[in-house]
Amino acid sequence: MADEPVIYINGDYKKLSEANIPVLDQGFLLGDAVFDVVSAWKGQLFRLDAHLERFEDSLRATRLTPSLDRAGWRDAIIETAKRNNLKDANIRFIATRGVSTEVIADPRVNTPTEIVWAAPYVFLADDAGRKKGIRLMISHLRGFTPDTLDPRYKCVDRLHFQLAKIEALEAGYDDVIWLDQNGHVAEGPASNLFMVKNGVLHTPSEGVLRGITRQVFLDLAARGDVPVRECSISAFDLFTADEIFTTSTAGGALPIREVSGRPLAGPTPGPITKKLDKMYWAMRESGEDGTPI
Repeated sequence: MADEPVIYINGDYKKLSEANIPVLDQGFLLGDAVFDVVSAWKGQLFRLDAHLERFEDSLRATRLTPSLDRAGWRDAIIETAKRNNLKDANIRFIATRGVSTEVIADPRVNTPTEIVWAAPYVFLADDAGRKKGIRLMISHLRGFTPDTLDPRYKCVDRLHFQLAKIEALEAGYDDVIWLDQNGHVAEGPASNLFMVKNGVLHTPSEGVLRGITRQVFLDLAARGDVPVRECSISAFDLFTADEIFTTSTAGGALPIREVSGRPLAGPTPGPITKKLDKMYWAMRESGEDGTPI
């Protein structure tokens, strides 16, 4: 890690203490910005192209037009990791709407702010949580719906997520998920959800961010001959599941041992969770789908 973190911002590499955005940036004023996060392990950025493709989808959907193209973002991400001397890292890249020249802004007229920020790799849970599983709460809040803000927008508007997380932590839980408007299980603030019942892996099919790590685990299930169903899941299904885990860029699979006061009947982590997570980390260690820093 560099003595002081180095941030890429609008074409320059600056020390964190010197990097800033204007207070009138629409990303700050309105949460008008999109982002993505790619991880590095042992000097290899994992599935960088998939993250860049998802980021480009968010840019197109929000009509943001940054100066960097895909190759430019790729170069900035790799160079930021290099300048921070990080081999194991989480690298967040962000495009905001930028600063408007008018008080009543026309969002079609914009010069986006472009940021790349690298930090040491982090897991969503501590060692004990990853070994024994964490306690998960179902929030009373509901996930966004496609007729309001499609969950596939990976945007910085996270107030909804923050309120749900606060609710769970205040209740003594480790993390939170929410349901969609039809009462089906959706996702969490930083993760997708999987459950196992009778040897079959299930994951929500609609109303969720199409997580890169989520897709990796679906691919690994196919490799490992684990049957998969992408389908609607209810809270009852979670309460009676054999295994539950979440997936994210920050740590792969995270086992769940309890959901809203209902401990899982089987061991945590369960055999399929352990199998897929072992395959995931073997994949990371091998450098498969990796881009060297």
